[in-house]
Amino acid sequence: MERRLTSRKVSLDWVERDDQDMDTVPAHLIQSTYARLKLQYAEELRQNWVEQLESPNQALEQLSLAACLIELWRSMYGAIPATEQDQSSRDTLPFPGFVDLACGNGILVYVLLTEGYKGQGFDACRRKSWETFPAKIQECLEERIFIPRPFVDVLDLQEIGVEIHTGDFPENTFIISDHADELTVWTPIMAALSSPSSPLPFFVIPCCSRSLAGSSYRYPPPEEGGPIQKKSEKSANGNPAAWKIVDDAIEQNLQPASGDLRALRAVKIEEKTESGFLNSMIGSLAAKTMSIAEEIGFGVEKAWLRTPGAINMALIGGRRQVTMEWLKNSDSTDSATKRDPRDTVLKNIIQVVERECSKDGGIRIAAELWVERTKSLHQGQGTVHQAK
Repeated sequence: MERRLTSRKVSLDWVERDDQDMDTVPAHLIQSTYARLKLQYAEELRQNWVEQLESPNQALEQLSLAACLIELWRSMYGAIPATEQDQSSRDTLPFPGFVDLACGNGILVYVLLTEGYKGQGFDACRRKSWETFPAKIQECLEERIFIPRPFVDVLDLQEIGVEIHTGDFPENTFIISDHADELTVWTPIMAALSSPSSPLPFFVIPCCSRSLAGSSYRYPPPEEGGPIQKKSEKSANGNPAAWKIVDDAIEQNLQPASGDLRALRAVKIEEKTESGFLNSMIGSLAAKTMSIAEEIGFGVEKAWLRTPGAINMALIGGRRQVTMEWLKNSDSTDSATKRDPRDTVLKNIIQVVERECSKDGGIRIAAELWVERTKSLHQGQGTVHQAK
């Protein structure tokens, strides 16, 4: 029997609701947009599916994320998809542009571009899916490896056989970091480095936990009173080892070879709840990313995604500032909130990077580790993330 893509509920629930007029994206709007996107794109994506390491059902996750972003951007910028615009106004969408980091199969970029939102995506490895998209879409998908500007500054880089991206994006660009692995914690840093006086807004869905050097690293649970409250240290069925088993399984996208499977199943069920998620490896990664973002001056919000994807938390940076300024200056391209002097912001960022790289032996060693890892990803030696 042929397996079809099935419909599921999609919404985005804000955790923090200090300002009800700005903090909610109505779930019914996201669900309606998702239903439309699924009707328009799902069957086509299924028929043209060429990725061998992924399931065509993963297209639903990308469609659901596109629906969330479309409605988020509607609330932030007043931008509406091309299908809702008059023909005469389709080239005047009030949207500054997006970039999809580690864009994987490119479905999200394809859908958003087709819906009228200008942007681009890049990944360390070109994917077969890209060739199934129209030529105009392919022009917006680039094979590049990301080497952070602070690493470039301390290295004498020679020719490494692939285009490099340092994370410098145009002013006001909206950064999407969906299951971007090594780029997760870097996302708020590159957003601030790109425009120190007007940090770029971002949308992060954390996944595999990495240090700034790109190495596998589990961050400690958030402290009591931090951005994400520390929960009691607990385990499934009294088995502390179960947490490590499930984290390793998530990290490697594998089934555990040993361990209490009943405990593992209980942990997986618990991780789908808010309290369970906050105790997990991914919850700790989300807390670390949020902490760094706030340290360098971002206002960050947590949102729970009700989507077909396995990861159900997103971090949204700079939304309130951008929303207020963009709507206030809707006729101006200079719409972001101005912050501290550039030198002060850059100094703060470098201090954060140096501190976080100390666990890998310092910024130079971390930079060398990063380059070697990203080169291996480009050469196809790294793992392909199952979410894209």
